[in-house]
This record gives sequence, structure tokens and C-alpha cells, in this order.
Amino acid sequence: MIRKALVIIAALAVAGTAQAAGVNGASVSKDKRTTTVQHGSATYTPTALPPHKMDTIFDNIGFKYPKGYYFCCFGDTVSGPSSQIGSTIWVGTQFTPAVNAKVQEIDVAVGYVSGTNEVIVNLAEDNGGVPGNVLGTWAVSGLGTFGDCCQLATVTGINHIRLTAGTPYWIYLSTDDTNADTWAAWPFNSTDETDPMVVAGYDGTSWTNFGAGTPALSFAVLGNDTRN
Repeated sequence: MIRKALVIIAALAVAGTAQAAGVNGASVSKDKRTTTVQHGSATYTPTALPPHKMDTIFDNIGFKYPKGYYFCCFGDTVSGPSSQIGSTIWVGTQFTPAVNAKVQEIDVAVGYVSGTNEVIVNLAEDNGGVPGNVLGTWAVSGLGTFGDCCQLATVTGINHIRLTAGTPYWIYLSTDDTNADTWAAWPFNSTDETDPMVVAGYDGTSWTNFGAGTPALSFAVLGNDTRN
């Protein structure tokens, strides 16, 4: 199922790519929403699995895989207005915690393409199907190259955000004035091709809910179960 879905994505991406080249020969689709590389790194094995001792609030990163945390070469575009893409494109995905929890860490599979090597990771409440009130925002720099694997944009030391079971929240990636020329890409996961997740995009003016689909963007939210 995973291989079939990713082959379909690859075919669609190649058929509709625009002329914009970043590291590893990355290109963007005509609607600018998808970034691809034809050939990623030959190495997809992480040097070591991260020592996570926290509870899982949400996770579709392949931490248990012997190789690759996520799929290397296809993902959603993240860009600022002065990037090679020439447009503001932010992307977010919705998740719903099963239990009350306190957030301690966020891991996002995001790769660098061109411009400033930095993105903004945001955790937000839901606002009618798109990101709303922001609960936390963090700049993460030194991203791994898109098409390689398996660096993660990791935010740690979070201790002030509590999530409510059954309530939808959003993780989204954005840019600001310090990284308006950033072009990055958020790879799809390689662990679940059956459970669709809601995605939304921001074009510099407003958010649009693009509905639910697979494969999902790859990320994890970790912390402490606070039921007890």
C-alpha cells in the first residue's frame, strides 16, 4: 500500500513540476504545494534512534523502522514571500490527542531546499477546521537537506502547554521576516497509508482547509499523560 501510494505521488509530481531548482535538484509542482526530488541521498539510516522516554501524544514518524524515519523525496512546500517559490506557502496538519497531556517535545520531518535554513514550528488550537490561536511558536534552524534522511526539526524544553483529550490541534510550519526567503519541504510519513489526516494551507492572506488525505505529513508530539 505504501509503495503504491508513493509511486502515484511521484508520477503526479513529475508530471506537474515547475522550473525551480533547490538543493538535490528539488522542484515544485505547478500549484506550488508539493516539493519533490528525483533522487535523494543514498543513505537513509539514522545514526541512532532518539532516546524518547516521554509518552506519545501523536506520532507517525518511523522511529521503530530499521531505516528511514519518513519518506525522503516528496512533501508539502513551506516557503516565504521572497523565496525561490515567490509565494507565501505555510502548511499545517491536524491531530487529536487521545488523553489529556502536557507537551514536552515536537519533532517535525522537514528538509531544507534553498534560502535561509530555518522554519517556524507552531502548535495551535483549531478554529473551524484551520489553525487558530497559537499556543507556542519556535524557530528551528540547521535543517537537514530535503531528499536526505533522517534529521528532524526538534523543539524541546516545552513545559507550559496542556492539551485536552478529544480536542483537535494543529502543527504547522511557517516563515517570518527573518526567513522570508526560505524554501523547505515537509515530507510525508512512511508508517500509515490508511488513516487520512486533515491538512490546511496559508497563502499569506488566509488559511484554507484542503480536507483529509494520505499519506500524512510526518511529525510527533511527545509529553506526559496527565490523566493521573
